[in-house]
Amino acid sequence: MNRVLRHPLLWTAIVLGILPWLLPGANPFAGRAGFIDLGTTIAIFALFAMGFNLLFGHVGDLSFGHAMFFTLGAYATALLTKGFNVTIGSANLVWAGADSLAGSMVLSLGLVAAIAFLLARLIVPRSSGIYFSMITLAFAQVIYFVTYKFDAFTGGEDGLQAITRPSLPGFPAGFLTQSWHFYYFAAIIIFVALAIIWWVIESPFGSVCHAIRENEQRAEFLGYDVRKYRVNAFFISALFPAIAGCLWTYYQQSITPDAGSIEYSGRVVMMSLLGGIQTFFGPMLGSFIYWQLQNDVSQLTKYWEAVIGAVFVVFVLIAPRGIWGAVEDVEHHGLRNALRRVFSP
Repeated sequence: MNRVLRHPLLWTAIVLGILPWLLPGANPFAGRAGFIDLGTTIAIFALFAMGFNLLFGHVGDLSFGHAMFFTLGAYATALLTKGFNVTIGSANLVWAGADSLAGSMVLSLGLVAAIAFLLARLIVPRSSGIYFSMITLAFAQVIYFVTYKFDAFTGGEDGLQAITRPSLPGFPAGFLTQSWHFYYFAAIIIFVALAIIWWVIESPFGSVCHAIRENEQRAEFLGYDVRKYRVNAFFISALFPAIAGCLWTYYQQSITPDAGSIEYSGRVVMMSLLGGIQTFFGPMLGSFIYWQLQNDVSQLTKYWEAVIGAVFVVFVLIAPRGIWGAVEDVEHHGLRNALRRVFSP
């Protein structure tokens, strides 16, 4: 019984269920829907950061371009929902759009999965370390400029607007137009995705990934095909930002090229480091702190990014494993030993 009560997925479900109430000053019963919107943003970016951390925190490969999967999922969902009629050379590409999850979200995830698989096979076997980070950044920039310049498909700088949320089988038309309904629709999808991440981390595959992170050469000596595991981890980690991108499109009902910018990639790096890499809850906590800080500090000063940057630097210096990593250190080693580990030279 105690094991069930301490299970991370139980607490993940509880947090997602009451997240809008956890935000300071929240009072959903008074009709303050802004907290629902903030809660939706936090939950979507928590999934984005968890997907990134699956590669960075559990394998050790730092990607500076995971926003490319976020924006690919977002644009694919937007195009398949909204439809398009584009002529390229002698070819006329037409899609009437789809008002269903099967016709938009599932197809867009399939498309991103195919691209992620190709990129994993292309990038991972040929790079590691800082070269891996730079190559992922380069590919992300290519996709960013494609979304920015190829306006026949993407709408260019203005992006794609007026994207309708899909209908759910068994529910009235327009059910997801209500903020509360969409929050819980997104929360259920996010919880299922996080449960898959938990299963991956705790599986034998996850254990080998941890061994690669700690000592790649030793893992190879033990007989593991390190390259194959890194390719598979890259592919799996790309799917969750794509799901987050799909939800982001439906939530905002629009998408612009900024979603694929280096700023978005940097945000999830910051969230993971702030909350705690190599932990399950860390990226979720990082997303919560990042967006809550932005919401509060931006009301006080237009230089809110500088304040968040200063907070980030302080936490990285005193808690290299992030906030949740520090909590785990205190739990495992006691407060005195944890403080000694932080301040020892």
